[in-house]
Amino acid sequence: MPGNRKITKKAIKGKDVIHPGSRKASQLTRVTLRTAKLQHQTKNRRGTSSAKLLRPVFFMHALTSPHPLTLASLKEIVQIFLDRDDLRMEELEADRRPGRPKSKEYLELEARKAKETKEFETGFEVPDLTHPHTVRLLYSYHENDTYLDASRVDLLRQIRIFKDSDDVVLFRAGKADAMGFADKGEGEAEDWTDGATAGGNAAEAAEGEMVMDA
Repeated sequence: MPGNRKITKKAIKGKDVIHPGSRKASQLTRVTLRTAKLQHQTKNRRGTSSAKLLRPVFFMHALTSPHPLTLASLKEIVQIFLDRDDLRMEELEADRRPGRPKSKEYLELEARKAKETKEFETGFEVPDLTHPHTVRLLYSYHENDTYLDASRVDLLRQIRIFKDSDDVVLFRAGKADAMGFADKGEGEAEDWTDGATAGGNAAEAAEGEMVMDA
């Protein structure tokens, strides 16, 4: 299918070089593959673009437990989200012949990243993964393979966070607090700021061929 590409172990990268067996490599690979799969399924099912749902879907798939994240971990996931098209941009730039202008696709991806990067500086809108009830709700969707449509997104507590500040601005309270989720008790969420090696090899997960609709 024209415009499609396979995600391979080359895609395991962030802002800096990441060791292929590191925790961050494993996290990045997992969330990218899951989000790509869901985005492809959504387009096939609905026949429309899932662009408006991509952000909450991406952050839903970042969850590996029903426990809330730290603000620092949430910021790391935002940066991974901003870098999600870097591989494709590198491919397009490598294919560009000398003297030829940048392709339309490259310019669109470049403009989107610049816009989202600016948003991170001024206040990036994101589901509040530091809020226990919101995380419980999102994780229940994830566990049950529930389709995340606009009505379900409206139930989520939404905040704005800032790249260079620990300020958090609530802009939508959502309804997760009123949905009767019990306290999960002790437990820890995954630490996205930890660069230590994790069990298993992230490259093995990335070797599986998955087609992502560009």
